Amino acid sequence: MAAIAASHAVSHVQNIIQRLQLGDKRLLLAVSGGADSMALAYIASRAVGPRNCIAVTVDHGFRPESAHEAAAVGRYMQKLGIQHEIRRLKWEEVQKPPVQRLEEVARQRRYTEIGNVCQTYQVSAVLTGHHSGDQAETFLFRFIRHSGIHGLSGMSLQTALPFALPAADNKTPVIVRPLLDFDKRTLYSICKAGGIEWFEDASNSDTRFKRNMLRQIIREADDDDRSPFNVSSLLKVRKAMQGHREVIDRGLASLLDKHATVRADLGVVELAAETDGQQLPRWASNPAVRERALASVVGWVNCKDHPPELAHLRQFEQLIVSFYKARKAGASIAQTSVSTAGVTMLPPTVRHGWLFCRQRPRANEIQITKDLALGATALWDGRLLICVQAKPGRSIPEAVTWRVYSQDAAMHKWADQLLEHRRVCRKTHRPADMHQAVLAVQPIISVKPVPDAQPTLAFAFGSVCAETLAATDLDISVRAVRGTDLVARN
Repeated sequence: MAAIAASHAVSHVQNIIQRLQLGDKRLLLAVSGGADSMALAYIASRAVGPRNCIAVTVDHGFRPESAHEAAAVGRYMQKLGIQHEIRRLKWEEVQKPPVQRLEEVARQRRYTEIGNVCQTYQVSAVLTGHHSGDQAETFLFRFIRHSGIHGLSGMSLQTALPFALPAADNKTPVIVRPLLDFDKRTLYSICKAGGIEWFEDASNSDTRFKRNMLRQIIREADDDDRSPFNVSSLLKVRKAMQGHREVIDRGLASLLDKHATVRADLGVVELAAETDGQQLPRWASNPAVRERALASVVGWVNCKDHPPELAHLRQFEQLIVSFYKARKAGASIAQTSVSTAGVTMLPPTVRHGWLFCRQRPRANEIQITKDLALGATALWDGRLLICVQAKPGRSIPEAVTWRVYSQDAAMHKWADQLLEHRRVCRKTHRPADMHQAVLAVQPIISVKPVPDAQPTLAFAFGSVCAETLAATDLDISVRAVRGTDLVARN
């Protein structure tokens, strides 16, 4: 039976690779050492050939045995003929988060390292071992977070790799989950039949983490056909939600094309405020469509790797509906903005519609980047891609470096220059005439001409500072990591 399951899995993965037009691409396998990812490596090596694969193991460094396990994964990859890399996270370089946020931060850092490997080898697709149990777990996790249809439709087969820089072709690498139709038992049986060693991470049983608690609930319910928490029951509801989402999404993209303006250079989205004689704007008139429109916009702005919670969307909706009710009645509303889910929504004015920007960061939330060479691209704040390079025909010393700051950090160094730059920008109607909430979350860039020199202000509030090296010799580009497509899959 295990041999048949393995053969079926190989054919299934081959079909997915061909359908996604990845047959001529080199694939990165995310292999943690668990049964699901070890089975993935075995299956992928037979589906596309070991020379077409690279494997990466991210060692979080939380457990003393993790280094040994990563090395064992490397030995099995060598046996399969797959090139393997180990990336160990160094927590002494960053402030270790509290236990409540440890999973989230570790996930972000893991994906960042995987993205770095994609950059090194110019890989465009990452295969993961997510299976049907993970899908059920994700559905239940999002359910208790009060996600809407967007979140309850679960994980998709393919989605953009979070926190990753674009490859040479300017496309962001994708995650592909080819094993979502297989259960954990099948993957265990493939490992056992193939003599594949795997490791059980003891931290996966720590119920202080919500996902582990939910995993335990599902595992206990899986032998009870009547339980609403077994995998089969959860996946049936998820599939129904996916169907609803697909119906709504068919018209959502064209609706947002007409009523949304994406400022990719600022990480801002503007939704039209005009009602055309109706009670609400066209994008907000249907509650289900309004929810999906807001979920798409909020997800684009905050760049999180999970959809926004329904409770957060309801806060945005409440202000929108109240605004138009008050306007119709000739009254004013006390609430002027909403900040939740990492996003601030500003009500319309005579100059703009509904503005959505990143919520103002907490103190020290955004770290100052290290010195970067000209031509390098940085992913700043997980949402903006920044590149500084010499203008065509300009000869710039190789020693020139640049850094990116948050506004709060930059104010400590260049308060007077920043205020003067904003005054000049207002006169010339450059981006600095936008709302303060938008300006507060824009990157500030400095340039250092030689290693021992003091850095000078080069770019702030969405525009280059006048009379600087940046204004005469450098091209500075800032763009959203998610491009301009608001309707994206998670």
